[in-house]
Amino acid sequence: MEKNNYLTTLIILLVFLLSITITASAFQVKLNDRGRDVMEIQKYLKILGYNVSPDGIFGKGTENSVKNFQKSQNLSVDGIAGDNTRQLLKKMISEKVSYELYVVDNGDTLSGIARSRNSSVKKIMKFNNMSSARIKPGQDLKIPRDKVVKADTQNQSTVNSANNEAENVKVYYTVRKGDTLSAIAARRNLPVEEIMNANNLSSDFIKAGQELVLPIIDSKASNKNVKKEAKNSQKQSTTADKIVHKIRRGDALSTIARMYGTDVDTIRRANNLNGDRIVAGEELIITDYQRGPFNLARNSLIWPVNGRITSNFGWRTHPIKKTRLFHNGLDIAVPSRTPVKAAAGGEVVHSGWMNGFGYTVIIDHGRGVETLYAHNSKVSVAKGSMVNKGQQVALSGNTGLSTGPHLHFGVLQNEKPLNPKNYLP
Repeated sequence: MEKNNYLTTLIILLVFLLSITITASAFQVKLNDRGRDVMEIQKYLKILGYNVSPDGIFGKGTENSVKNFQKSQNLSVDGIAGDNTRQLLKKMISEKVSYELYVVDNGDTLSGIARSRNSSVKKIMKFNNMSSARIKPGQDLKIPRDKVVKADTQNQSTVNSANNEAENVKVYYTVRKGDTLSAIAARRNLPVEEIMNANNLSSDFIKAGQELVLPIIDSKASNKNVKKEAKNSQKQSTTADKIVHKIRRGDALSTIARMYGTDVDTIRRANNLNGDRIVAGEELIITDYQRGPFNLARNSLIWPVNGRITSNFGWRTHPIKKTRLFHNGLDIAVPSRTPVKAAAGGEVVHSGWMNGFGYTVIIDHGRGVETLYAHNSKVSVAKGSMVNKGQQVALSGNTGLSTGPHLHFGVLQNEKPLNPKNYLP
């Protein structure tokens, strides 16, 4: 009888210990796992700066990030995210350091960047999970700032809370000479509208040294809003001697005047305006204009150069950064110093160096349409000048982040990159 009682007690004890073990190790995700738990770990890692895409698939990239995190926190390095790893991740994202996004330029060194940002090489390397101080042009560096963003530490065990944490991260970018808001937005895959909203900007004018906050959000909903606003704000022709322009957010009288080849005083007189204040959604009568609104359609543009397309519009593996990024134009291989022609007539709104794009020309054709010509060896037109379709605007080259002589040709409407092939012969 005692033997049976002993066996019963032993079985109960074993079951109890087994249940504790199962409970303690209930959370565990590893290589090739999929689902919500995987996405939760990926979002936590992404918030902490690891190069992880929260897709719910535990691949080699996620495994390596987990290993790097475990190593940095003196955990058992196995690449498996168990409960200990998850709890430490959750604890660390309860308080995050904001950072400045710095794009490495030619001639930059990590020590030089650290000095200019009142930081240290060691601190930057740790923040970016770098094993070497070597950097290369085009590389993104996160420069930690002293400002600390406090996050709500309650209910962080769900994927939704990880999303909320991500929205609280402050990312700063210091504008460089030659930067434009559209180029910054394109490089970061952000809508221009979101950057303007985050910085309370009333126009797309920015200047070197200005500090911008870059919103880290899912931009799909914002893109829908931008599309809707752009569709509603299309300018309509009325009679042969006047045009009705619907004011969009970010418009200014000076930019509207340039768009139509007229002047601010003429617009003021036609609309009984005393000053420069205009309101989005209202309409302006445009008279005495030199050109009507540009219509972006099939065959509305000409090829700026004749050559072989080496990279199409869309997602690709970046030839220098070696990561999957969105390519917002066409790369056309041509010998250096090939004449580059304006795809359509308009006003030159940028002519000079642009970080990443090298010597670049941007032409405003009106109606929110711009064409971009990058990686040139020389620009042939000045900012503010008017150019005709087919007029030379640059000589092709290999400047900026480029792997060989070619022209990067881009088309944007309301700051959104479009596939140039849709508008060429």
